[in-house]
Amino acid sequence: MTISTDLLAFFFLFYCALYNLFLCLFFLALRLLPGTGRGRKSGSEKAGEGKANPPQDLPVITVMIPALNEERVLEGTVRSLLALPYPGRLEILIIDDDSDDGTPLIAERLSAAHENVYLLRRGPYRSRRGKGDALNHGFSYLRASFPERDLERWVIGVFDADGRAVEDDLLIEVGKVFRDDSVAAAQCGVRIRNGWNLLAALQDVEFATFSFITQTVRDRTSGAVALGGNGQFIRAAFLERLSRDRDQEGGCWDDSALTEDLDIGTRIHLRGGRIRFINRWVEQEGVESFRALLRQRHRWAWGTLQVFLRYLLRGRIMRAKIPLAKKLDLHYYLSFWVVPFIVLLSFLLSLLNLAGVLRITSSFGPAFLLANSFSFVPMIVLGLAWAKVPFYKILYLVPLAVVYAYHWIPVLVLAWASILAHQPPRWVKTERYTMEVEEAIK
Repeated sequence: MTISTDLLAFFFLFYCALYNLFLCLFFLALRLLPGTGRGRKSGSEKAGEGKANPPQDLPVITVMIPALNEERVLEGTVRSLLALPYPGRLEILIIDDDSDDGTPLIAERLSAAHENVYLLRRGPYRSRRGKGDALNHGFSYLRASFPERDLERWVIGVFDADGRAVEDDLLIEVGKVFRDDSVAAAQCGVRIRNGWNLLAALQDVEFATFSFITQTVRDRTSGAVALGGNGQFIRAAFLERLSRDRDQEGGCWDDSALTEDLDIGTRIHLRGGRIRFINRWVEQEGVESFRALLRQRHRWAWGTLQVFLRYLLRGRIMRAKIPLAKKLDLHYYLSFWVVPFIVLLSFLLSLLNLAGVLRITSSFGPAFLLANSFSFVPMIVLGLAWAKVPFYKILYLVPLAVVYAYHWIPVLVLAWASILAHQPPRWVKTERYTMEVEEAIK
């Protein structure tokens, strides 16, 4: 039996290779042309160039931190946020999700010490239902606490309990972005800070390369910027609209979504909202064991497939009154889960060919097929180089990242199995590793 792999070659050429080439070239153009790039003025920086930032000109920023057994990292995160300069009003809401470690005591101490740090204690009858439910509870609490506040001039941020701003001006940049009334939400870049662990370093490669480059280019082309769970900011007025849309179900965030960030970001796009990508970083811990990685990525894959089934497969994106470029880009990245399965199919065909079960033919030469298969490598190199990763690290991180990327195949298989078996979505908390020294909050 003879099978031609030309169709697979064309799939990888158009779906992967050419798209990766476009991303790399456009990213370089954005960064190297005058007036763009880190070290030059970004859009938000130019908006505030030559202008002071009086407090009345900047929105109130309230950062919600869901916390379930986060005694290892919570205090450091709150301390780092309080230390950030911001001429406007900054508030922090700690949402204690019925923790049974030292989290409640830490949160109570922080709240007592700072008038702009609030604490919401969730009792045993409404807790541990996932991050989306905790965020909905937090926003309801804030709305009840500040009923007269102007929702258009109020920005709700979401930080994980281990999230830390890398640059001191992160909140200032957020405030500048939201001075544009057309902006509904914004997302910062994410880095992994415990890169001394090799597995965590490979997670950092994902965020610093694929995620950062793709988000940067989307921000300037289709506008289909995705929201993440850390360093996410949404205008309160838009959250109120989303809440009204879900009036029969309740809440802004979908508490049944395992990736509530991707879900709410998609709904913002469908509602006609504009999401910006902010050229600033938030650090978080990466998982340090392969078992924890598979558990975390199983949830991510499952949540991504939930969004795919709800919004893409049911035609809600295609029917939305949004620009065609945004529709196409949303279709692209929400259906990217098919790529690992196509890779798996290619492997199986190759093995059957080696075993003599079938014969593979191709109209393309080996060099073309090899380049097609590893078209994402230049993006890894570009992202790492732009993130100022030392050259000697790039030499070993790139080949390891290629191998590491294949972990998506088993987690996607498990995610589809969970969906097809009609298993109820279950939230699995990410493990923390760093036990920080308790210090007085200044």
